[in-house]
Amino acid sequence: MKRPLLGVVGVALLLVAACIPPRPSPSPPPSSSTPATPTFEPTSSATAAGSPGATSSTGIVVDPSLLELLPDDVAGVPLEPDEATANELAGEPSIAPFVSSLAIAAAFVPPASDTLGDYVVVTVARLKPGLFGDLFYRGWRDTFDSAVCEQAGGVDGHAEATVGGHQAYIGTCAGGVHTYHVHLPAQDVIVSMQGAGESRFGERVIEGLNE
Repeated sequence: MKRPLLGVVGVALLLVAACIPPRPSPSPPPSSSTPATPTFEPTSSATAAGSPGATSSTGIVVDPSLLELLPDDVAGVPLEPDEATANELAGEPSIAPFVSSLAIAAAFVPPASDTLGDYVVVTVARLKPGLFGDLFYRGWRDTFDSAVCEQAGGVDGHAEATVGGHQAYIGTCAGGVHTYHVHLPAQDVIVSMQGAGESRFGERVIEGLNE
């Protein structure tokens, strides 16, 4: 069975890395002819990293323990680790300034007719300390959603909701695909998803998050 849009995960995070506005530390404005070099404002405390996994050439760790933050299944369908995609993504130097470790999992139900079926692809990314902020998070969401929806009819709307006690940002593509984003502050982790289907696997994942 072909897994729909799985490759978009890597594209989306690469666009996030390329396009998100970093949270800058106070500095004099650059001249109009010289691009600014991003600098980041550190926070007062660092977030403890999870159990180490395979470290890529970029220094990004593929950390299966991050998947412990997710439920074991969604509506009875197992969330299965996708280490191959995670290893490929971790080898991309463009996300190294932003992400310290990551893991990917997915759940799929084959379509019964000419539909996408029920599916969700989940990316769990632990950020480098001091990066997270409103501007950073908005840029992360917008670029992820644009990458996913580019292959699903374009972005059709955005919403916010409280799901399972978590503030969730939900994007809708014209083709019926949804994106989901949740920040888990205790872990400094962003859980980003794409999914489709009447079972709304993305919302079920959020309801079952373990933090």
